[in-house]
Amino acid sequence: MGGAEFLTLHDVSAPAGCGRSGPWVLRIPVTGWPVVALVTMLLAGLATPLSAQESGEGGIVTEQLEPLEPAGDSGSEDGAARDGRFKPAPFRTLEIPQQAELIEPVETAPRAGARMRQLDKMTGRARTFEIAAGTEEMVDRLRVRLEACRSPEDNALHGTMAFVQIWDTKRVEDTPVFSGWMFAESPALSAMDHPRYDIWVISCTTSSGDAPVASE
Repeated sequence: MGGAEFLTLHDVSAPAGCGRSGPWVLRIPVTGWPVVALVTMLLAGLATPLSAQESGEGGIVTEQLEPLEPAGDSGSEDGAARDGRFKPAPFRTLEIPQQAELIEPVETAPRAGARMRQLDKMTGRARTFEIAAGTEEMVDRLRVRLEACRSPEDNALHGTMAFVQIWDTKRVEDTPVFSGWMFAESPALSAMDHPRYDIWVISCTTSSGDAPVASE
């Protein structure tokens, strides 16, 4: 090829039985500085696999790790504490009463009527009214019927309850929106589910019209 100069590379580290017929020879024409730079990079790339072949590792460098020290006895609290994996939770004993506490029922007597309260949740207006047992009362668009009202002998708030039925006159169906016992001490225990109105019993009224003082 005229007077061109060549750079010759010899592979003297590869034996004949490693998948090739023998050592290879690479001749690269040197025509300028860019080629010299390319050859330099090629030599740097071949340096690592050649050194790996000399060490017998096949180009893969491995490192043997030292075995970990055996942990403490996992079956004992002392071993677990030394490992720092967890801390034992304190032991708690659940106390179960030997016998359930019974609540004595309150003796009640029928009363003449009930004092009730209605709340318009849209306007916030509250209205208190009295209704006699066995009668009905129109409160806005609600028709309220009191079947019975019972309270203790001393007419106390605890134990006062009234059986009430309530209809919404704007509804097509004639099914009451509430039918059941209302409790003066715990109104939320049995409350009417209505989108606009709330009604609950405050106390029972006697034949003379007296009623116990109730919490508002």
